[in-house]
Amino acid sequence: MFHDPIRPFGVASIFLLMALAIAPAKDHFSEWRHYQNEYLRLIRYRPENVTLQRHFRPGIQQIWLPEAGVVDRCQTCHQGLAEASLGDMKAEPFGKHPPIPHSLTEFGCVVCHRGQGVATTVAEAHDSTLAPAEPLLPARYMEASCGQCHHVALPGTPKLNQGRVMLARYGCVRCHTVKLPDGSTMTPTDEPPPLTHIAEKTTREWIYAWLKDPQSYSTTSTMPNFLLSDADARDISAFLIANSVPLPEPASATAAAKVDASADATAGQSLYGQSFCASCHATQNAAGNLTGGDLGPELTAIGTKAKPEWLRAWLRDPHSYHSGTSMPRYRWTEQQLALLTGFLAGKTNPDFVANVHLDAATPEQIAHGKQLVNEYGCAVCHDIRGVRKPDNFAPELSRIGSKPLEQLVFTAGMSHTLPDYLGAKIQHPRAFGPGLRMPQYTFTSAQVDGLTTALLSLTDRSFMMPPQWQIASAKASKYQPAGHAGKLMADLNCQACHRINGRGGDMAPDLSAEGSSVQRQWLNQFLENPNTLRPALIRRMPKFNLSDGERAELTDYMMAVYQIPEVEGDSMPLSGYPPALVEQGRQIFYSKYGCQGCHMVDPAQDKGYIGPPLTTVGSRLTSAWIYAWLKNPQALRPGTIEPNREMSDDDARALTAFLMAQKSSGKLEAKR
Repeated sequence: MFHDPIRPFGVASIFLLMALAIAPAKDHFSEWRHYQNEYLRLIRYRPENVTLQRHFRPGIQQIWLPEAGVVDRCQTCHQGLAEASLGDMKAEPFGKHPPIPHSLTEFGCVVCHRGQGVATTVAEAHDSTLAPAEPLLPARYMEASCGQCHHVALPGTPKLNQGRVMLARYGCVRCHTVKLPDGSTMTPTDEPPPLTHIAEKTTREWIYAWLKDPQSYSTTSTMPNFLLSDADARDISAFLIANSVPLPEPASATAAAKVDASADATAGQSLYGQSFCASCHATQNAAGNLTGGDLGPELTAIGTKAKPEWLRAWLRDPHSYHSGTSMPRYRWTEQQLALLTGFLAGKTNPDFVANVHLDAATPEQIAHGKQLVNEYGCAVCHDIRGVRKPDNFAPELSRIGSKPLEQLVFTAGMSHTLPDYLGAKIQHPRAFGPGLRMPQYTFTSAQVDGLTTALLSLTDRSFMMPPQWQIASAKASKYQPAGHAGKLMADLNCQACHRINGRGGDMAPDLSAEGSSVQRQWLNQFLENPNTLRPALIRRMPKFNLSDGERAELTDYMMAVYQIPEVEGDSMPLSGYPPALVEQGRQIFYSKYGCQGCHMVDPAQDKGYIGPPLTTVGSRLTSAWIYAWLKNPQALRPGTIEPNREMSDDDARALTAFLMAQKSSGKLEAKR
């Protein structure tokens, strides 16, 4: 029948017409068109219907961000995202987007929510897991997307911030390399002790019990549990003790000094408090609650762990045992060392090692222990004599947030999503197969969520973001104070607590502008006997028992070196302001700006505890610093909560005169 050439042409034409009819029909009944029609129906009877109708855009809506490699069609269905009046709209997906600091048209949706931006069906856009697709990011981990551009801590991302801190604090980045888009590599912040002289510090029995369960000794320990068998813990402890070498002179002679076991425990406890050891170290109180800081190890049962001779040597000079420790050298007298050693040696938990009974180690056990130390990568964290630090000990995590699902191994019953995999891997790492070396941590569910969020922020896209979107972390400073004063500051480990020129801790005030802000006499007296500047705070600067010469050298150095050009030290006098100007400043302080709401000048009347007390500020700060601070606090200390009141020159000058008149505690110089 097909010998007639017209007939094949007619049949082909019919098929072509059917195809042309199917295409618009399919488009007419498409899922996205259904959502657009539903949106129009919902807004029809709203008061602002005319405005919403005018803003409505039919058809497929697309945002193209070529510099980020993003095609985004989400607003095809999510029509009401930018409509402020739809904040009360409950029907999905038509509600207004919550307030965010970014433009929806500039960033689109998939940059933050992930999913498939080119898709036009819910299933493909939200849930597709086919390579290279990725499903929507669950809301509980949404902060991870902020971390793709923001490589610094943000006030609005507490979960992400916590996870990043934990990656560094718990040693994760010692085993796993994490490279960042700015070219830097995440560095650890923990301080694992060296094990070169471990036999002088503790016993083999304690090491065994510690290896079996670190958290049973210290609930705050960052050391994970490797789930070792009794035999493996026995052999590792045997190797570490056999491999230990004595401390070199003169530290070993110090360690051999006789410790007075009858030292007054009450006096030792008093010295412990006066030295503000609790600012860094926690202990359990009688109720079983931990009190104190977490910068140093918990000391609840330190007497069970450390030998008294080692404790005394450590307190005398921590750097002789661990050169990288944050613990400063306090310069205690021999009597003070004896008191503090006796107090700490008395803090014991005999039950921790009560059931540990080890026979003398055999050469085979010692050799097996060394083999286990290498297999478990102990030298990744600890310095161990004769054991090389392994390279690339665990998989790199720089792009773990984009890991294809087909490359992951899921356990039975687990949801096949990347967040679920990461959470389970953190909580139960050994459940994924025999022979795995990742240890067991005791993280809470909130901590697991924080770590998972931080890992999900490490994506391929984070390395593709346009430069103008990237908020890089501050480049690590290598600043070290110079000269003899610099060596003294290193000995005191000032930068463990204080940041100076971009390097150091954040536990205490930044000292980069100390020479411009304080008076020389006050600084010298403070170094002799540090008093509290903020009574409401628990942490205090300890007394380092500095000699007169050391105090003078530190004072001279800081006053000369730590200056900033924004403050001209000699531009305003320290005293001699007219009484009328002081009275004018008092009126401004109490009446115009209400400074007493946060600060205290008159302890009998003022109730401000948020900011530092100002009762003696005229003896502490320079007038030039106070004036510059009143004019623009954020210019001197970025991030300070002190508001910028855009104060006039006259007000700032009068208020400076009033504050400089406050020379003695509890005495209000200008009559109220």
